[in-house]
Amino acid sequence: MKINLKIRYILVVIFMIAAGKTVNAQRLALTTNLFEDAIATPNLGIDVVLADKQSLSFDASFAPYKISEVFHNKCMTYRLGYKYWLTQALYGHYVGVDLVANSSDIGLAKWHFKDEYIGVGASYGYAFIISKRLNLVPHIGLGVSFGNRYEGHDHMTENGDPVEAQAKMGVRPIITRFGVTLQYVLN
Repeated sequence: MKINLKIRYILVVIFMIAAGKTVNAQRLALTTNLFEDAIATPNLGIDVVLADKQSLSFDASFAPYKISEVFHNKCMTYRLGYKYWLTQALYGHYVGVDLVANSSDIGLAKWHFKDEYIGVGASYGYAFIISKRLNLVPHIGLGVSFGNRYEGHDHMTENGDPVEAQAKMGVRPIITRFGVTLQYVLN
């Protein structure tokens, strides 16, 4: 089974879990990672408060760019996270667990980096209160992934056709979450 198909199955499960939670009269927050915005990767997320000190987050980022024949950046990342807040949900310190699905293809001239994986990791963050509804949340998460990875130069056949090396399947350390998130609390 290809990793892309596994990622799709995981996304269906993530959406089913998220849809199974009722959000009536619960606090919600819309989020965007300012670090990803700075590198031209649009992203959007949601935090749903489950209890006084617990929240469930889902975010996605997508970069479909082929800037020129020399450079391209195509990536999709989906992340489901459970956060345990040490004081109150959406405020102060939190520790969490993240599930991540990623597919990326970055190229510069004939050098390529392709990666498809699913991963799990632990995260930490702190929500700085800017106003009644606005928070700034620096965060980091580390974990492990399983998937395919190819990095290197394209090789040419005798006819001049490109031939890519075989992707290497394996378990690798990853950064599951990184950046500074702007969080807008809806209710």
